[in-house]
Amino acid sequence: MATDSPVQFDPRSVTRMSRVALDNFFRRSPPGPIPAGRARGTAIVFPGSAFTGILASLARALFWQGKVFTPESGDLRNLITPFGVRAIRAKVYQDESWFASGPAIILDYSQTSFVARKIRDEIRLVSQGVYLGQVYWGKRRIALFMLQFPTDTPAPSPLAGGRSTATLSGVGVLLQGVWTRFLQASRWIGVTVLASLLIGGAYVWARLRDDRPVTYVETREHFKYGSTGGERGWGTHLGFGIPYWVWIALPELFPEYLPDRQRGNGYTSFGMIYEDGKDPRFDLPIGMSRRRVQGIDRVYFNCAVCHTGSVRPARGAPREVVLGMPANTFNLGALAQFLNKAAGDWKFRATRIMPRIEDLEAQRAEQPRSQNIPRPRPFSPVDRFVFRYLGVMLLREQLLTLTSRLSFLRLDTWGPGRVDTFNPPKALLGFPMERAPEQEKVGVAAFPAVWNQQWKEGMQLHWDGNNTRVDERNLSAAFGTGATPTTLDKASVLRTAGFLWDKARPPAFPAGYIRADLAARGEPLYRRLCWSCHGNGQPPFHTPGDGSLVGMVTPLATLGTDPARLDSYTRVLAAAQNSLYAGFPADEEWCRERPRDVARCYPARFSHFRKTNGYANVPLDGLWLRAPYLHNGSVPDLQALLEPAHARPAVFYTGYDVYDYRRVGFITQGPDAERYGWRFDTNVRGNGNSGHEFGTSLSGADKAALIEYLKTF
Repeated sequence: MATDSPVQFDPRSVTRMSRVALDNFFRRSPPGPIPAGRARGTAIVFPGSAFTGILASLARALFWQGKVFTPESGDLRNLITPFGVRAIRAKVYQDESWFASGPAIILDYSQTSFVARKIRDEIRLVSQGVYLGQVYWGKRRIALFMLQFPTDTPAPSPLAGGRSTATLSGVGVLLQGVWTRFLQASRWIGVTVLASLLIGGAYVWARLRDDRPVTYVETREHFKYGSTGGERGWGTHLGFGIPYWVWIALPELFPEYLPDRQRGNGYTSFGMIYEDGKDPRFDLPIGMSRRRVQGIDRVYFNCAVCHTGSVRPARGAPREVVLGMPANTFNLGALAQFLNKAAGDWKFRATRIMPRIEDLEAQRAEQPRSQNIPRPRPFSPVDRFVFRYLGVMLLREQLLTLTSRLSFLRLDTWGPGRVDTFNPPKALLGFPMERAPEQEKVGVAAFPAVWNQQWKEGMQLHWDGNNTRVDERNLSAAFGTGATPTTLDKASVLRTAGFLWDKARPPAFPAGYIRADLAARGEPLYRRLCWSCHGNGQPPFHTPGDGSLVGMVTPLATLGTDPARLDSYTRVLAAAQNSLYAGFPADEEWCRERPRDVARCYPARFSHFRKTNGYANVPLDGLWLRAPYLHNGSVPDLQALLEPAHARPAVFYTGYDVYDYRRVGFITQGPDAERYGWRFDTNVRGNGNSGHEFGTSLSGADKAALIEYLKTF
């Protein structure tokens, strides 16, 4: 029998045997009795190779030392880690072997261990106190091992077969001592390595779970700077937001791509608004949020970036920042072009960006700390290492991938206060835009005002009236801030929605610029010419049964305005949008009658997007701050809007926030407008200023009276 074999079964001998020899020993051996007590283990990987012994020693030092059998309970536990921790339980019983004919002792983990549930071991007694084992993963044999139980007979020497250590030569004794010390050192190395792995693993686990937005007590501050979740990342991205230190370094490193080509001003040349007292080099503009994700402070857009504007009575005068109004100075297209050009530049590499970040960190450290302005910490040594060798490269690829998917857009035609609302989502939803009809590829529209949302529930929203639910409108708009179903910060978005629902309201037109008597003369003109479409100037904009068509769509054939924005929104896109948030809420039937139960029923799958045949009759609250007018911002002021299309300015300049209180619109002509503004050409596709020729036949006096009344909205 194999148990009487003169072959020495010890760690060194078995690691020198071939797989064929080991398999033959297993086949010829009996199952033996179910063992008891502690056994020293030897893993046998790649039997007979030069690496088998080394791998066995490392496995024992680092991971697996053996097994402890308990016949009373019919099970065993493995001795794992350098500390010999008892874990990973298996049931022990005799059954038919999968590998050889006849029975074997089975070590079955399928019912006792989650991590090892696919493992089954078989062992047979090959020598006194020695079992040889086969390891199966499912039905596949993957390794062998040996178990040595203590016996009364001293174990044969691993260097000299059956001779005692007393007969070893001096060289043999020396080699044995060296090997013993190596194994002892390996154990301590294993302890150190394992501790390092545990500490490193805990650190990585904590960083991957790190998800902390900057929070604000005041609702207005939350609207300006609160996160919607877009910094989190989606799909397999490590983070969709831009690392804060990279964000502030880009205008310092690539000033040649800024509209004003000036360092030290952050993103002001794109019309982004920095509040008084903030440093554009280090602080964020309104509409940028910050969240610590995966151990990195990241920034991205929020709702305020498109819905906060500024107005001032004269050049150099203090500005008023107005929440909820169209972002009249913000040139999103130019910012997207800047990021694309910077990412494609040879200087967008760690060897240029990281030194610039270190300079900025040093400059910021010299500034006095402000308790009211939250700023992120400098990069840690780990951050520097990651960004130097990986992070900058990944960010560059991410920016180039994103901008390349939008390459079909003419970003230079957007200008301040405008965006192509629905063509970017087509690209991000996977539409093959290179094959899209040309009439779909231009859909530039002005940023809308978002005041008084509670009074607009049920109206046909967006410029073309393609949705009637405020919640869906908000979430659809938030898509541009990265708030997808996988990244949405529900509580934060709901807080912003609550602000827009009943707290965001337009400021009144300065009373000193309104002639009350003339406005009184204009009211009946408005009731006769405008009210049927636009309703009341203040909430509620209409009452049931009053005959007003406010919030409904007027066909394009009646309006005669530029068709590009309407053409860009297609039935196919509506169907795709109505698939967003599929699977939300979990209990759709229960929520069908409880749409306002946000705890359980928000968000919900989109279901209200539709293709229409015209543009919506929007309420006119805060009308004076919505200039320039029409859906594409093609008419600079109210006085021009009351002129026939051929008499309206064909070219003017937008993005200058000084106001013309007489014409009711921002100043768009003259040296200052040309210097600080952006050239709007109504001959460019999508910029047409035709249509909406209502009131154009009024006398000059009646037009003046109507405009005066519209100032009161």
